[in-house]
This record gives sequence, C-alpha cells and structure tokens, in this order.
Amino acid sequence: MTPGYLLHKLWVGARLRCPHCERGRTFSGLLKVNQTCSECGLRFECEDGESVGGMYINLALAELTTMGGFFLIHSLYQPPLLPHLVFWIVYNITFVVLFYRHARSTWMSVSYLTSGQQADLPPR
Repeated sequence: MTPGYLLHKLWVGARLRCPHCERGRTFSGLLKVNQTCSECGLRFECEDGESVGGMYINLALAELTTMGGFFLIHSLYQPPLLPHLVFWIVYNITFVVLFYRHARSTWMSVSYLTSGQQADLPPR
C-alpha cells in the first residue's frame, strides 16, 4: 500500500464514508453508527471495543489543540486566567462532541486498512 492510498482512505473516513466503497455513510444520525454500509454491506465494527481507537483520536486532537491554543494565547496576550480557562474548557467539550463522528469514522478506516475487512463482507 502506498502512502497516497493510506491517506486517501483516512480522508474517506474523515468524510464519514465507507472505507471500502467510499459511497455509503458511516453514521445515520448525530451519534448513531451504522452497523453495515448501505452500499456494499461492509460491517463497520466486527468486534466489541473497536470504537476505542476513535476516542483516542478525538481526545488526542482535542487536547493538542486545547493545550497549544491555551499556551499560545497566554504567551501572546496574557488574558485573565479564569475567563481564559473557562473558554478552553468550553472549547474542549464542544470539540469532543462535534469531532466525535469524524474521529470514529477515521478509526473505521484505520481498522479497515489494518485488518482487511474487505474479506469480511457478508453475502449479498
């Protein structure tokens, strides 16, 4: 697999699409994960606990942007501490909620790339 192929599949996941056919949607609502792709039938999660990787991606990006933003703004503008902390706490919670679907779908792509789920397609 070339790096371009890997990045493409991760981008497909970040766009909330099936990593196999790239047409089906991974989510049917704000937080509801589809069990299978409506287009090709790929099962998105074959084992319990597969979503933990998506939570790691979500948490890592939230914390990196929060800590980086906090120290950057603090060093440039020296705002009062309490409003500064409140802003970053609200930012962190909002980021985690809004980025959840993208992180989880990206992890589905990682799982697809590493476990060869294309062989696990149910019969049509």
